[in-house]
Amino acid sequence: MEQEKTPLIPNSTQLPNIILDFVVPLIPEAEARCLIYICRRTFGFHKSSDRISFSQFMKGIKDRRGNILDYGTGLSRQAVSIALKHLVSAEAVRVAKSRKGNHYQINLHMDVDKVVNLVDQSRKLTRNSLRNRPKPVYQVDTQNLGNKEKSSIRDPVENLSPMIQELSRKMTIN
Repeated sequence: MEQEKTPLIPNSTQLPNIILDFVVPLIPEAEARCLIYICRRTFGFHKSSDRISFSQFMKGIKDRRGNILDYGTGLSRQAVSIALKHLVSAEAVRVAKSRKGNHYQINLHMDVDKVVNLVDQSRKLTRNSLRNRPKPVYQVDTQNLGNKEKSSIRDPVENLSPMIQELSRKMTIN
């Protein structure tokens, strides 16, 4: 039985298998969203590179009439900036800076292990970021009393009222 080849779907974007199979599942979400958005803006329009602004990464693109063409990545400016910095340092994305804006291009000959390791390593917390993190909420374990000693039946003096305790201390011979 011979399988028929599926024709290309119109108005769609081809993504390289290396990105979908090996890179996207192993990198943080912000980097994955930016990488896929660059693929959409380049490969989706049959270009090798494209000029993409930060506002396009964050909010997407509207045409002159106000119709929404895409929603971008949905990330904050800081998240986009950090994600792009990590992707460029890992050599997954190439950036050509110009006065009119940055041209982004996917590096199809990227070293997947290097990309995954560098992007993942850059997410580790530094000493400064630990100070800026909010303090975690500690749950109180009501069953664990720590180093406190429990009162026992064998020592009835501790269970008596304070007045009786004082009398018993006075009567005790040291």
